[in-house]
Amino acid sequence: MSNVWLFKSEDKNDTQYTDKLSRSGFSPFHIPALCFKFCNQESLKSSLQSPQDHSGIIFTSQRAVEAVAEIYIKLPLSCHAGWIEKKIFVVGDATGRAVQSLLKLTCIGHESGNAQQLVPIIIKETVAFDKPLLYPCGSLAKDELPRLLVNNDRDFKALVVYETSQHPQLKYTIQKLISGGQRPTHMVFFSPSGVNFALPVLQSLSVDITGVKMIAIGPTTNIALVQHKIPVLGVCPSPTADSLVHLLNCPP
Repeated sequence: MSNVWLFKSEDKNDTQYTDKLSRSGFSPFHIPALCFKFCNQESLKSSLQSPQDHSGIIFTSQRAVEAVAEIYIKLPLSCHAGWIEKKIFVVGDATGRAVQSLLKLTCIGHESGNAQQLVPIIIKETVAFDKPLLYPCGSLAKDELPRLLVNNDRDFKALVVYETSQHPQLKYTIQKLISGGQRPTHMVFFSPSGVNFALPVLQSLSVDITGVKMIAIGPTTNIALVQHKIPVLGVCPSPTADSLVHLLNCPP
């Protein structure tokens, strides 16, 4: 059986990947690569209290939704009513589900798998030179989305709402798998930061990755692997379990 190591953030409520892989005949192992800490909550609160000053919100991660939800649920109903009238854009099904579950808002763009795919949807749904879109993001967010928005005359307000760091259990989890004989046939990386945190740990533990099939979730993760001179078997076009299983079963 193929052992698939999943380097992703820790989320005990998100078992879609391990469940789907197990049902599809793979042996998945979740390795927590990242952890998060919310920040800039006063600035975020100020923005969320003023829906009239924004044309909508852009969410590119579940973590950004969680950071907003921490404050949003405590706001008066008048603020909620204001945001209900705005356009809420998301990358991926998981982020969309988080918006619907935590914020009770309708969202657009869940079919997109990355920022590059979301921007055309934003352009279609908004008008140039309108009020800024609130963009809560992480400390390691790439500049691709802001660049594409600027190129299309869409104003935005980027606000770092969570900081990303290496998960304290990353090294221990890898050691435990190796000592238990669960060497990987595949490694799946979900973010550039996951790549940057995991690869040095693998190297420090002398984990031999020769012959291990590497998979990237999304193009920016692929770029991170390539920058480390790691051959990539394939890139998932969307961050879903179905997309990953399809790639594992039908590699390019």
